[in-house]
Amino acid sequence: MLHLLNIEYSKVKNYASFWVILVIYAIVIPLIIWGVSSFQLGDPKTPLYWEGSSVFKFPVVWNSVTWVASWFNILLGILIVLIICNDFNFRTFKQNVIDGLSKQQVIASKFLFLIALATAVTIYTFLLSLIFGSIFSTGGSMFDQIYYLGIYFIQTIGYFTLAFIFSILLRKTALSIIVFTLAIFINPILTGIVSLTIGDSSFVQFLPINVISELTPFPLQWLTDMMQMNPDPEAQKQGLEAASLVISQPIRTVVAILYISIFVFLTNLILKKRDL
Repeated sequence: MLHLLNIEYSKVKNYASFWVILVIYAIVIPLIIWGVSSFQLGDPKTPLYWEGSSVFKFPVVWNSVTWVASWFNILLGILIVLIICNDFNFRTFKQNVIDGLSKQQVIASKFLFLIALATAVTIYTFLLSLIFGSIFSTGGSMFDQIYYLGIYFIQTIGYFTLAFIFSILLRKTALSIIVFTLAIFINPILTGIVSLTIGDSSFVQFLPINVISELTPFPLQWLTDMMQMNPDPEAQKQGLEAASLVISQPIRTVVAILYISIFVFLTNLILKKRDL
């Protein structure tokens, strides 16, 4: 296993784009968190006052930080596209087989690398949550909602496998990036159109990109704080009811794992049948 990971790491260790994207990821997320934590809304002397640091206290910080980090999984997905397409462009897949690896080992090495990268960014997200939670908290249970890290890990794997399957189907870097990003950004529009057409929004929640992208939910603490700032009780009630019209977190997580398994199976099948 370590041998296969070393092979994959040797391909990217001198790849400038790999490190640039990771550095952007590592710098921008804490800057956004710090910016939100510094934000204040309303008059501190009134009940309608809200300060951003309140959503980065334990235990809600685990939900808040993973939600912020989840937006940058698209950037990490683009990184996966670059890595996979480079293997086709420079024929390193084929070279690995010539050097003695079986086709199955070549495929396995790529999936192991995706898991390792997802683990690394999840650990980084854990450290950010721990640091910001320690800065802004004066009490509270530290690890009550730490399960959001596991959900974020699953979501990251979901974006990676989605990027992987686009890359092996298209094999062209620019085209794969365009299709991958369009699939993510156009999806809400298509979801809205389908919902209006069939008159039911419950079905579209189960579409693959919807399930994966919404794994890390908008922090409930942020939502309740915002709803409570509205002086109209009826508006508060309607806002919270609208937020509840989504599939439950356990069901969404199980469905996401199912989709990831399908993506992995299809990717493995395509690579086995195609010429590397």
